[in-house]
Amino acid sequence: MSDERRQFQRLNLAEPLDAWFGDYAVRILNLSATGALVESDEVLPDDARGHLTFFWRGEELELLAKTARQAATQTGLEFLEESEALYDLIATSATELLLAQQANAMGDREANVFGDQTLTAASSALRITGYVTWTLGDGGWHSQRSLLPDQPANGFTIPAGEPEDQVALLCQTYESGDTESRRLTRMLAEISVAGSG
Repeated sequence: MSDERRQFQRLNLAEPLDAWFGDYAVRILNLSATGALVESDEVLPDDARGHLTFFWRGEELELLAKTARQAATQTGLEFLEESEALYDLIATSATELLLAQQANAMGDREANVFGDQTLTAASSALRITGYVTWTLGDGGWHSQRSLLPDQPANGFTIPAGEPEDQVALLCQTYESGDTESRRLTRMLAEISVAGSG
């Protein structure tokens, strides 16, 4: 899926959004209809369940979620319920971003601002730098932050901040595939890394 298409399937955050996951203070880095990427000062427990609670433009949202994957201080949360309110916010955010891009193309800066934020800046301002290397071992998948995009012998390296659903799909495809499938999965990861630079 292209980065441009993904922009319209997530909330358009100009900066990390303060939130709570259960009793843990977190910052939302990326949020879609199916999950969120958060960072926290404390390590979140594996297989933890709780409500992710945050405010967006004066509206409070609370979504039941569980921890899915962790890499350093960042944790992927998978939502365990659907939320019409979240779908509506994402749709509104996507519409705003599209109108802002059109305004930019026409040189109309005022139509590209919401409050004190430039809307199109949100789609590129939050670039999570570095990479995450996923390796498959006897105990399952292990992830580690990396400064280099090198591909491991048994797994793959992708840009930090890849959406949870994409990471899960790569892991599943690699783990269940034959030698050729694993080679293709690693190739997709290499393309993803090259496109992030």
